[in-house]
Amino acid sequence: MTTDPRVHVVRDVVPETPGVVTIHVVPVDGPPARFVPAQIGMLGAFGIGEAAMSISSSSSVLDHHEYTVRRAGAITTALHRLRPGDQLAIRGPFGRGWDLDASPGDVVVGAGGIGLAPLRSAILALAERTPLGRRVIVVVGARRSSDLLYRNQYDGWRARGVEVIETVDAPENGWSGRVGVVPDAIGELDLDWSSAAAMLCGPDVMMRVTAEMLVERGMPAGRVQLTMERNMHCGTGRCGHCQLGPAIICRDGPVMRYPDVARAMHVEER
Repeated sequence: MTTDPRVHVVRDVVPETPGVVTIHVVPVDGPPARFVPAQIGMLGAFGIGEAAMSISSSSSVLDHHEYTVRRAGAITTALHRLRPGDQLAIRGPFGRGWDLDASPGDVVVGAGGIGLAPLRSAILALAERTPLGRRVIVVVGARRSSDLLYRNQYDGWRARGVEVIETVDAPENGWSGRVGVVPDAIGELDLDWSSAAAMLCGPDVMMRVTAEMLVERGMPAGRVQLTMERNMHCGTGRCGHCQLGPAIICRDGPVMRYPDVARAMHVEER
C-alpha cells in the first residue's frame, strides 16, 4: 500500500449497465499492487478530484486492476469519459478486506445494485478456494433486470460452483425470474445458519435488514460482514469524512463486522 499516487493507463473500458462501466487499468511504472478483496483505490481524475472505488477484479490476476464505476458526479463522469490509452492517478490499495474464512460453513453473498462491485473479487476468490460440500450462494438484486451488474458473468460463476440467484424489485415485460428484494430472497434459503457466514454490500437499509434477519435466524453476528464505503476522501484515516460512530471507515474498514456498526447504521448518511 502506498499513499503516493501512481499514474495508470487505461487498457479497456467495458460497459456494464446504464451509467456503469468497468475500467481496466495498468500502472505505467511497474506491476499493480497486490490487494485483498474489498480493498479500495482512490481514483484521481486529473484537475477534478479523487473518488474511492473498490477493486473489482480477481486478486489472483496480477497484470491489471479493474474498477467498476457508476456515473454520479463530476469525478465519476470524468472517469466515465476515459478511453483506452488515457491516464489517471490511483492511490492505494487501502482498507481491510473480506474475511473469506469467517466460517467453515456455507457463505451467503448479498448484493444490491452497484454493491456487487466490492463483492466480485470475493466471489471469484471463494470460487477458487471453496472445498467440496461448502455452498457459496450469491443473491443479486436490482430495480430492473437491466441493472443487474455483471449479468453476463453469472453463468461462468455457476460453472465454477457458485449458486447465483437474481431478483428484481418489480416485474417487467419478458422477465420470468424472481421478483422481490434481497433480504427476502436470502431469507428463503435453506441452510444451517448457525455455521454459515455472510458478506453484504448495497444500500444501508438493505444491509441492515438483511443482517438483522440473519442474526434472528441464528447466524452469529460476528460472521456477518458488511462493506461501508461512506464519504471516503483521504483513504488514510486523517480527514474524518468517513467517520461512522467510533470507526473511521477507510482506516477500520471498509469491511466491518455487524456488531461493530449495528448502532451506527441506524443513523442516516449525510
